[in-house]
Amino acid sequence: MTVNTLTRAGTRLRVDVWFLLPSIVLAAYGIFILSLAARGDLTLYINPAYVWPSVAAGIGLLVIAGARLLRRPEAHVHDDCDCGDACDCAPAPHRSWPYLVLAIPLLLAILPPRALSSFSALQRGPQLAGAATMPRSTTVRRVSLSVDTATFQLMDWVGALSADPNPRDYLGKPVDVTGMILHAPASVPPGYVMVMRYLVWCCIADARPVGVTVRLPAGASFKDGQWVKVVGTMGETTYQNQKLAVVMPKTMAPTKAGNPYTS
Repeated sequence: MTVNTLTRAGTRLRVDVWFLLPSIVLAAYGIFILSLAARGDLTLYINPAYVWPSVAAGIGLLVIAGARLLRRPEAHVHDDCDCGDACDCAPAPHRSWPYLVLAIPLLLAILPPRALSSFSALQRGPQLAGAATMPRSTTVRRVSLSVDTATFQLMDWVGALSADPNPRDYLGKPVDVTGMILHAPASVPPGYVMVMRYLVWCCIADARPVGVTVRLPAGASFKDGQWVKVVGTMGETTYQNQKLAVVMPKTMAPTKAGNPYTS
């Protein structure tokens, strides 16, 4: 009798754990999303435009998890077991491994979030504005050069050069941009570097490095991934029989690292 009682108690415990497991996984994902948003790290994974929908999704996961916990656990027994307490009817087996597999991505929570680096840019193939066709160029913001280009950010220049790559249309225009340094010998002329950020459409998986070509000042030495602020004017150069719009800096100085992603 004691063995039977212990066996039934152990079975009951397994049934309760199975019932709680889905709610635990849902709540863990909700807490993970909301914690990233609270720390300002959510944009290291997704397009900034999707932050609030993601926060709403995190709250929704917590609500669903709580609502499920309020449900009464169902008795899980075999359909052909109708003998009540007169026989030993074991509960129907439940598979918990799918929930454990779903919980694996939550291991990211123990790792500090890190932005993509210049090394990732070389792997993904840097896209120089004015020198190559931008992927999904219809989504790149296009701008009118009738406005004061001193207010242009890096992605404004990417949009302008994608719409009109003719460097003569930009000669002498003021430039003031901030981004990461990337030495890409196959993409830029000798003596020039790329100042870039990552263009994100949905999430970091589809992020693409885009930027402008900047002439290095004499004696300047910058490392890949170093953040710089460039102030100067737009000029032109010839590389591989192609006219390119390039930035001729008046000043090019290290600056505080910013958000490497833009949309």
